[in-house]
Amino acid sequence: MKKSKFIFSILSIAFILTSCETEDQEQLPEQSFETTEIEPSENTNGKASTFRYENVYRYYSGRGSLHTYKTQGGLGVGIGRREGVAFRTPVVKNPREINKALYSDMYFMLHPSKTDFVLTTNTTEFLNLVNRGWRDAVRGQFVLIQKKPGNGKRKLYRFYDARNSDHLFTKNYSEGINAGLKYEGVVGWVY
Repeated sequence: MKKSKFIFSILSIAFILTSCETEDQEQLPEQSFETTEIEPSENTNGKASTFRYENVYRYYSGRGSLHTYKTQGGLGVGIGRREGVAFRTPVVKNPREINKALYSDMYFMLHPSKTDFVLTTNTTEFLNLVNRGWRDAVRGQFVLIQKKPGNGKRKLYRFYDARNSDHLFTKNYSEGINAGLKYEGVVGWVY
């Protein structure tokens, strides 16, 4: 029985470590960002805005059983070994340029003792975490997530591992289920 649990644990860890998408030629944070012009009618101030679509990398620290996330431009936290590109999403500096009908702010929250990392679009959850000492790992810019499905967009699933107090965010629903994690819902849509 112990041997089968050990083998299951090893296989689960191997699956999690190899499940992120990888790119043939990964862009490094120092390289230029792809930009997409948004039509003037899509923002609140009538001026055209530029969103940067950035890769969001997933990191894993086996020592603390912790997944963290960091954008290509350096927003967020990367603790441990980089597993690859978890998803791609827009980033903007000016909150007035955000079309709230299409996008939600996505908060990157780090536990005070660095034992958990949460991505959330829920303002109430964000404020509750801040009141409990969690740190907002993205300041001065806004990481966005799309509210609706569309061409090429995929769901970003949220899972929780109660054994290690760790959250996993993935486009692959089977990854979280196969690892025995509790499904908590869809955060939004990403590329």
